[in-house]
Amino acid sequence: MTAEIVERMKEAENLPSLPAVAIEVLNLTRREDFTIEELAELLQNDPAMTVRLLKVVNSSLFGLTREITSLSQAMNLLGWRTVRVMVLSFSLVAAIDSDESDDFDYKSYWRRSLTGAAAARRIAAIVAPRIAEEAFVAGLLADIGMLISARCEPDLYGPVLQKRDSSGLALQDIEKEMLGVDHAQIGSELLAYWGIPEGLCEAIAAHHAEPPCECNQSTPDLPRLVAAAMDIAELFCDETVHQDVDAVKNASKMRTGVSDEQLDALMEALDDNVRETASLLALQIGETRDYASIQAEATRRLAALSIEAEVERAATDRDARNARQEVTRLREENKTILEIAATDILTQIPNRAAFDQRMEEAIRRVSTNSESISLILLDIDHFKETNDTHGHLLGDEVLRLVGMILYKATKDIGFAARYGGEEFAILLSGSAAEHAVELADGIRRMIESASVSSGGQQVQTSASLGVASILNPRGAIVATDLVEEADRCLYRAKRGGRNRVESCHLSLAA
Repeated sequence: MTAEIVERMKEAENLPSLPAVAIEVLNLTRREDFTIEELAELLQNDPAMTVRLLKVVNSSLFGLTREITSLSQAMNLLGWRTVRVMVLSFSLVAAIDSDESDDFDYKSYWRRSLTGAAAARRIAAIVAPRIAEEAFVAGLLADIGMLISARCEPDLYGPVLQKRDSSGLALQDIEKEMLGVDHAQIGSELLAYWGIPEGLCEAIAAHHAEPPCECNQSTPDLPRLVAAAMDIAELFCDETVHQDVDAVKNASKMRTGVSDEQLDALMEALDDNVRETASLLALQIGETRDYASIQAEATRRLAALSIEAEVERAATDRDARNARQEVTRLREENKTILEIAATDILTQIPNRAAFDQRMEEAIRRVSTNSESISLILLDIDHFKETNDTHGHLLGDEVLRLVGMILYKATKDIGFAARYGGEEFAILLSGSAAEHAVELADGIRRMIESASVSSGGQQVQTSASLGVASILNPRGAIVATDLVEEADRCLYRAKRGGRNRVESCHLSLAA
């Protein structure tokens, strides 16, 4: 049945075809005597592709110190292999436009694919830099068999997806049971049919193997990298029931050889990477999750399971009085564990999950009582450059410093939390909300005047802040409106030269 399904898909009228420019690039780069000039000339015949390539090359994904203005410059600096896989990425994304007429969840699909691609590229950059861009494309295409199956064989594949959603079983296991083949094998064969390089096809076919099989190809590290990246993508996209964060991390370290510190840094940056890549590829991926919220959720889940088990044990105790005492003790322990789960481990101030809960409570309260409310979003200036120049350990010290400043500045008047990465949030209500701009500028000055030590030198930093306020509201307050306005103000502060405060007031209809 395996061969029959794949052959039917190849002949399907709605099977996407690889754009002409991608086919020409693949054919050209198979020649041993081709030149970079020939490749640049070929790509320049597609202005849209040229613009997109230059936009990506000059993005923070590559971190170049000077602007690249021509394809020849890009290829001389990055190499033709990198440019080739970027062309493949753009071409395949363009070839598989979302079809709103079917029931397939394109946002979820692209969110997972981009997460896998970004994770694969970052892992490869650490352990095998020469295949970093191939790893990105392999992660991007790892699950393409799922999308093509849903599009070309909806009657066969629809029940597979329904069983996945209702049972919580691994998709590849359901596919093998119902179809005799999984989406990794389908995707690999169809990509080979399109003429995609053999090494990428083999890595995609092997990414669900346990452990990933050894493939006869020029990049033997690729299957392990893609397998680890797709496990991380499942973790970030919440597609595995009762995910075990530590198990995913341990498996990734065993497969790739990355260290704990490298893996934590990778995961902390992953959400930003995914959102930036989605913007560059013009893809809609819905709401993403950051590493801090994943860690907090895992801690809460563990706490809940532990307490549930302990309470059940105590409830069966023959001595009812002792059982009641035990339940009381466990509830106190649970309260402590949940407080820990709501705290950012690094800065020791509340985390994103705690902030979201406090924001929801504050919105209900101020809407009922017509109290003023303000939100301050803070972003540490040039934080990536600080990490790159002085190392992640000093970057952590900068985050701790900002967390301490925010705690001291707001402990009696507001609620401060680490919002994600190098971004922090401060929530103020009542009379304190009316002085949010003054507080923001005071915090800015405290950060500017503080410093941390690195190699015997004092390293200073600064921050940009955006303040959005709703004073004496006379209508319903929507939390996302407040966040979006504060984010816009923060963007203006950064665009205006950084180390500054920008603010705005929202008005509500009665």
